[in-house]
Formats: sequence, C-alpha cells, structure tokens
Amino acid sequence: MSSISIPTKSTIRLPKASNIRTMSPVPVYDVINFSDSRTEKLGELLAKGHDTVAPLRDPKLILHSHLPHFLGSAYALGADKDQLVRSYEHEITQLVPIGRGFIRGDAISRDNWRNFLAQKEYTVAYVDFFDCQVKEHEGAWTKVLEEYLYSGAEPLINGFTGGLGHPFIHLAYAYEFASPQVATQALSQGCTEYNPLHTLLDHPSVDNSTYKTTSLSEVIERVRKDSRFDSVLSEPGILNLDILTQRQHLDVVREHWNAWQVVDPIRQFEECCDLAVLIALSNGDMERSFDFYNAHILTVAHALRVLWTYLPPKHLATVLKQYVLFVILTYVSQLRPNFGIEVLEEVTLDGRGWDWVINTALNSKWALDVHFFKVVRAPKVFEETFGRKEDIYLKAAIKYVTEFRGWEGYGSGIEGFVPSRDGWMPE
Repeated sequence: MSSISIPTKSTIRLPKASNIRTMSPVPVYDVINFSDSRTEKLGELLAKGHDTVAPLRDPKLILHSHLPHFLGSAYALGADKDQLVRSYEHEITQLVPIGRGFIRGDAISRDNWRNFLAQKEYTVAYVDFFDCQVKEHEGAWTKVLEEYLYSGAEPLINGFTGGLGHPFIHLAYAYEFASPQVATQALSQGCTEYNPLHTLLDHPSVDNSTYKTTSLSEVIERVRKDSRFDSVLSEPGILNLDILTQRQHLDVVREHWNAWQVVDPIRQFEECCDLAVLIALSNGDMERSFDFYNAHILTVAHALRVLWTYLPPKHLATVLKQYVLFVILTYVSQLRPNFGIEVLEEVTLDGRGWDWVINTALNSKWALDVHFFKVVRAPKVFEETFGRKEDIYLKAAIKYVTEFRGWEGYGSGIEGFVPSRDGWMPE
C-alpha cells in the first residue's frame, strides 16, 4: 500500500445526475433497408469506401480511417447528399488504397485468426476474413460480431481501446447504421489495434489500490493531484503512453484504476459521459483551442452509449473498466489539464439551440475535419439520453463550435506525422 497521501475530497462538480435506470437503444439509420435518397447515398459511400481503402492509414499504418465516423456523423447531423459526397471525396484522398499491396486472401482463417493480433500489416486481410465470415453466416453480421468479440478466455472486446479507442467508435457506427462493412472494419481494427493492456482485464493482478470509490470524478481528482506524475512527462502527446505503460508508472495508474469499483453501471456510465464532456470541452479557450486526445475520451464515451444496448450484460462492467483505464492514461498523457463545469455554465445561449449548433457545424470551415462532427454529436446524444441538465450539453457544444480553431495537444506528433505540417487545415 502506498504511503502517499492524496486529498480524498473531489472538487470536480458535475451536472446533477438524471437517476435513469434504463437506457433505450439509440435510433438506427439502416443503410441497407432505408429507401430515402440520402440514406441510400450514405450506404453507397460506405460500401465504396469499404472496397477502396484500408481501415488503417499512413504513416506506417499507425493512424486510422475515420471514413465511416465522418460520413455517419455528417449524416446524423443532417448533411445533404452533396455534402456527404464532398466529405467522402475529401477524406478518401487521405487514406490508403487497398490495392497498394496488402496481405490478402486466405492468410487468416478461423483456426489462426488470433495469431496475427496487433500486427498492422494484416489490416486488409482481417477485413477479407471477416467479410467471408459474414457471407458464411448468410449476412448475419451481428452474429459474427458476437462470436469474435466475446469468445474465449481473452475476449477481443477487452482490447478495443487500442488505437485511441477507434475500434469502439467504428463498432458503434456499424450498429448505428446497420452496416456489415463497417462491422468487419471494426473487427479488423480491433484485431490490429488490440490493446496489450487487455491482460489487466483478462488476468487481473493483485489489487494495489489505496482507496475505493464508485466515482470517476474522485479518481480523476486524485490523479490530477498525484505528485508521482509531476516529473514523468514533459509535453503532451500519444507517445507518452509508451512511458506510462512502463512498469513503475503503470503501477501508479493501476493504483487509481483498481480503486474504481463498478456497482451501478448506468449511474456510473452517466458520470463517465458528463466527466468526458468537461475534460474535452471545458478546457478549450480562444488561445489553445481543444485537445485532440482528450476529445477521444468524449467520442469513445459516445460510442459506448450507442453500444450499451448491444453489449452482453456480463461484459458491461469490464467494458467500463477498460474505458476508465483509457481515460486515466489519456488524461495523464495530456498533462492532466484543468477543467471545470464553471467554464461551461458561463456560456450564454442567446436564443441558440441545437438547430443553431448543427447548422453552424455543417457550414463551418472545419466541416472537413474528420473529428469535428463527432464531437458535436456526443453531447447532443448525451442530452437525448440523460436530459437537458440546465443545458450544460448544449452550452458545451456552443462553446466548441464557436471557439474551435484546430486541434491541440499533439506534442511532437508521431514518427512520420507532424500535425502542424501534415494535418489537414482549411484554406
């Protein structure tokens, strides 16, 4: 047990909890069976992208295709067919063509599919394999998901926060748009981005926590004040995960993670969503804009909201535990920035509602940024789920669409990709 004393009283103030006891499924926009022209166009573009580009992208297949998220979020906000096509034509140029020379065909089988986990060069081979599995199941893609996500002693789902949680995001868009193509891409990303920390869920080690709580805000407050992280990192960025997963630092992370106990999944998930809004959207300002990696805390929470009614009940607690580990690691990687609900409460509505937010987003100069719409959607879906909460979700969205001027928090970027040089910027 650590002898370090950390204040136990959280100063993080959250919106009042809704106290809902159940969550209904989110609306499904069925790209296979809906016959309106806008949905048909979305389905056509998703299928075209599936046949054209890989689920991972350069440099060195480190980055990810966001094409389904980009198109799906634009559609959900009301983008017309022309905007969907413009979005597709822009984003497709940033992705890697399948014809570049990937491993293909029967390289992966039912017998060996786990042998290539975390090997990015198999990104397209996994899509080929799972596409074949869907055909063998006569198109029953949800059955394929259930078989491969949850089977065995080390379920694939337990590693879905790899790659910044994009497998979870992809999976959510597959269900939301009833798309078998997006589903097999999600499985592919889940395989190639398989988080090595899955072992913490599959084979729990000794509980090293020094306190117990059901409140994620308390955990984050303790993490924010934990002096053991003070001199570990010098700048924000995803490369910090390599440092934080070293044994001596991971033990500190685990101490806080193990403290969080799941006893009321819906109530605790609501807190996760509210905290995600604060971390991602209350620390932006007119000088620093918004943190790219902390935004993924928000968009992965949104993905879990979509997935909630599809996840087997016995996996809900482990999915939440996996998400909270992702939150802690990401928040520390980004140097534990300050945030607070007070910043959002100060936003004035001035007659602006969700229609204004959506119209502003769809017509923004940032409308071709693949993450822009996803961040708008998340608080809107949370309000639809948990209620208005004195318009805190709306105020967060207004702050975001009015103050966003590009992403921050990259640090030095990653090998071969410097955001200030290689990232997309509007003209």
